[in-house]
Amino acid sequence: MNTTGKQSTDGVRQPPTTLAGTLKYLGPGLIISASLVGSGELVATTKLGAEAGFTLLWLIILGCILKVFVQIEMARYAISAGETTLTAFNRLPGPRLRANWVLWLWLIAIAFTYAALGGIVGGIMQAFALAFDIDQQAGAIVMVLFTIAILVLGRYKGIEKVATVLVVSFTLITVGTVFALQSTPYQFSTTELFAGLQFGLPDKDAALFTALGAFGLIGITGAELVSYPYWCVEKGYARFTGRPNGDADWLPRARGWIRVMRTDALLALLIYSSTTVAFYLIGAAVLHPQGLNPDGGALISTLANAYEPVFGSNAKWLLIVGAIAVLYSTYLVAMGASARTLTDFASVMGWVDRESPDQVRRSVAALSAVLPLITLAVFLGGINPVGLIIVGGIAQAVFLPVASISVLYLRYRVTDPRLHPGKAWDLALLVSCASLVLVGLFGLARLLQL
Repeated sequence: MNTTGKQSTDGVRQPPTTLAGTLKYLGPGLIISASLVGSGELVATTKLGAEAGFTLLWLIILGCILKVFVQIEMARYAISAGETTLTAFNRLPGPRLRANWVLWLWLIAIAFTYAALGGIVGGIMQAFALAFDIDQQAGAIVMVLFTIAILVLGRYKGIEKVATVLVVSFTLITVGTVFALQSTPYQFSTTELFAGLQFGLPDKDAALFTALGAFGLIGITGAELVSYPYWCVEKGYARFTGRPNGDADWLPRARGWIRVMRTDALLALLIYSSTTVAFYLIGAAVLHPQGLNPDGGALISTLANAYEPVFGSNAKWLLIVGAIAVLYSTYLVAMGASARTLTDFASVMGWVDRESPDQVRRSVAALSAVLPLITLAVFLGGINPVGLIIVGGIAQAVFLPVASISVLYLRYRVTDPRLHPGKAWDLALLVSCASLVLVGLFGLARLLQL
């Protein structure tokens, strides 16, 4: 038997048994939490605070918490079976058109996210234009071609590290800004915070529309729920556990790595929930009283106003650097992840042989070249970038019921019974899934209205 933390020739490792050992192996969730500060937090969440004030603080908190139960159950199945999410979804009952109906609904939701990514391109170009007075369309073409080059060549690691440092720094500054506001005319009271936790709804339909988009984008999105188990299978806990093969050591090993995974996901939840609330509060405390709403071509310049009470004239440059780092890191990660998940979809359809590294590599490279061009075309269409981001968020919210129901099927019908959680966790999972179904159905009704 391997000693704790030691890796065998087939990649299997025994799970850590101490707190220090557990902290050493925390990875996928914390990596995701570092990249979760994106368009959902900077744009949708801050915009929602500007439109609704403190009224929807409860929605922001629940939007982060509810999804983590689904995320952990998806990862539990990945560790149990050693399968990717799309392969698992393809096992679900129901209509099939070469692939399971859930995969086709996922593909539709992913298509809507390219609207949001086109909006992110617009936000990045606004930030660059505010700093350098560039032509935004020409700048977008250069940025997209640059992105294609680094994705196809696989040279994005350095850029990703720099972007992550900038995003974390900007996020910490935002959290600090919330506390610093208490010594400015925009200070807020505990009474306002408690009022925001009382399940109120905004008076304006526009704020409700933004709320649905923000709910789909904050925390773990529908797309990230699908991609999280890929970390667990390829780089983390499922690989360390190994596939179930009758080995007597497999069950305690699987339980140990599930424990580490759960710690990882819950710690990440604490981090990204705190930062998401911070973005909401600066929108509610600073922008809402002034009647300022980040939208259209004034997205970045309006967001800068949220930091002015603390940073004065330096707020513009802080927001420019922060917005470029936040939005471009989101864009880069989304492009890389999409190329891989769509390649997995192609393998489920039988178009790519997943056992052939060359075919997988060619598919990822081709998609890495094509997908950014789609987002460029969306941006060049001249649609309001904020509207694109919100619509993409609503599409994510609409997919959440499908993901929730799929996870319940995997939990009760497929996952190894020996790895099932306790009754308290099951109750929390059922409440979470029911809530996500209600929000998703409401979002679908609003999307059809639109």
